[in-house]
Amino acid sequence: MEFEEIKRILGLCCFEDDLSIMGYRTIAGIDEVGRGSLAGPLVAAAVILDRKKILFEGIDDSKKISEKRREYLYDLITDNCICWAVSEIEPYEIDKYNLTKANIMAFEKAIGNLKISPDIILADHVNVKGASSGSSGEYPAECLSIIRGDQQSVSIAAASIVAKVTRDRIMKKMSIVFPEYGFEKNKGYGTRRHLLSLRKYGPTNIHRVSFRGVLN
Repeated sequence: MEFEEIKRILGLCCFEDDLSIMGYRTIAGIDEVGRGSLAGPLVAAAVILDRKKILFEGIDDSKKISEKRREYLYDLITDNCICWAVSEIEPYEIDKYNLTKANIMAFEKAIGNLKISPDIILADHVNVKGASSGSSGEYPAECLSIIRGDQQSVSIAAASIVAKVTRDRIMKKMSIVFPEYGFEKNKGYGTRRHLLSLRKYGPTNIHRVSFRGVLN
């Protein structure tokens, strides 16, 4: 690993390092993917990294790295972290509750799906109220909301990669069911082809009908 890359990753670890000094041991990063999509679920991921294995070369905000790199890092993260979990909020739930509430639901469900209770949650600009789990009991409500968190925290960056890869795989499967919309390429976002397909074929049962551009 080159020196500049080591420096960059160490910079991503500043929040985790400071929290560790303050006594926090299990730090969960959480992020979501799919907020602006016209179709498919909102997917959130929560990751508790192993502090002894935190230097993952190339880790970054999922939007900044290639699909091939994301797939590689997904395996590296999920194989070496302490624990991880994902959650999905379906399109009809987003339509019912609105996007902001759906985002919080996704975060809380992902935290609730973790096998280990985190001491603190690092979230990408969204406050998590805390969630309960049948096996682990009440999760802490304490949450540190970080603006552009996926570019500032290695834990949030890891969560963004896990969420992105998970959702992309879902949308690729949906492209087989609904080949007219090009989900394997646009992942449900409002590209020209997707919008033209909506005008021609109408929305499917995985479209968010409350979103502008889906019905009109």
